[in-house]
Amino acid sequence: MKNIYNKGTFRSFEYGKIGPYLKKQGNKKWRRTEKLEIENQLNETFKFFKQRRKKRKIIWAKITREIDGRTYSDYRSFYSEKAFKDSIKRAFVTRYFLIKNTNKK
Repeated sequence: MKNIYNKGTFRSFEYGKIGPYLKKQGNKKWRRTEKLEIENQLNETFKFFKQRRKKRKIIWAKITREIDGRTYSDYRSFYSEKAFKDSIKRAFVTRYFLIKNTNKK
């Protein structure tokens, strides 16, 4: 990948030279097209498969808090057990219920 397009010091007042902005744009275009060309050559020989991610298990819970005699309940979802336990440690939490997902597809 040898860039011979816009190398060197360019002074805009010289005849036949280009300004710094055009030099930057030209180099960007060159890099973009060269990268695509190299990727196309690699794709012809190697086939890379994306690995599937494991589906995250979401923990659903109903957390009830009591503040100044008023009760507040909200349904929350957590990606980790640690986040769930930390939310239970909050102030004013009186009870919590774990909700099991019963999605049938």
